[in-house]
Amino acid sequence: MKKYTHAWLAFKAIERLETADVPSANRPYADRLIRWFQSHKDGVIQGAWYPDMVIKDMANSHVLKRTPSQQGESTFRTLPSSSLIYREGRTSDLHGRPYVVDPADNLPERCESLAHSVIDNLKMQEMEPKGSPIAPTDNHVAVILFMLSHYVADAHMPLHCDGRRFSSGIDLHGLIEEQWEDAVKEHFAVDYANERFFYNPQGYPLSQEKPDYADSFLQRVEEDIRGRSFSITWGQGNDNVGEFTAAVCQYSYLVSYLFVPPDYDETNVTAANWQSLPGQRFPFDELSFLVLSDAVDAIARIWLRVWRRYMQWKEQQGIPE
Repeated sequence: MKKYTHAWLAFKAIERLETADVPSANRPYADRLIRWFQSHKDGVIQGAWYPDMVIKDMANSHVLKRTPSQQGESTFRTLPSSSLIYREGRTSDLHGRPYVVDPADNLPERCESLAHSVIDNLKMQEMEPKGSPIAPTDNHVAVILFMLSHYVADAHMPLHCDGRRFSSGIDLHGLIEEQWEDAVKEHFAVDYANERFFYNPQGYPLSQEKPDYADSFLQRVEEDIRGRSFSITWGQGNDNVGEFTAAVCQYSYLVSYLFVPPDYDETNVTAANWQSLPGQRFPFDELSFLVLSDAVDAIARIWLRVWRRYMQWKEQQGIPE
């Protein structure tokens, strides 16, 4: 995904936490995270883009590519029942069939490490005296949090989990991500000079209020995240951010093959046929809705659970607000 798409997803994740039916026991943690985010939101665009702009570990840490095989792993994890890619992925003929994973790829581990880093840095910030040279700043923690959302979103990009080489040929990978980016920039007001969105009165990206927005996949995403029941669970059998993200990658792989059927790869997908391939399960706008809506939901869930771990530690230490 590209710069403004990543930032838009991060904002929508926080908006989801504000409007969703978050369980009452977790509402105080969600509200505290929302307030903290709103104080640091001007850094979202730069922070969420840092993995691509500076770190540039795209070849391995932004992907977890699978290829169907006659032998190999065939176990598939679960996701929360509200997950759209989970619903669609389980209908794939490849579900439950063997695959091999590129051993160089480590996207779930990257997500797990960043989640720990957010919590660790918040703890250090609490324990160090004011003015300590080793105390992390709020801005430092915010960048790590926004970076985490980048990698989580990348797990939802189906071609990041598909061993076919879709950055070659017509660069289907880039083509899809460019369409998402163009949609965000068309429908939301960006202050390019200051690397931020213009905000509406609620503090979220300001809509351009174009008539065609009502028919866009972004509008469907917004409607879904407002109406979808909120679940804080990882899905049965998943115990942490890394295992949850690994499950996401499995179903992203299945969704990729539903959108680009097995008979196609970078050699025969063309600019003329990529949206009308025989056997294609759903159109591009539906793919976009599934992927982006689940990405928002996942970022919201992960951010809340990370923040909750920090706040519960703080309560255990008797540290006041």
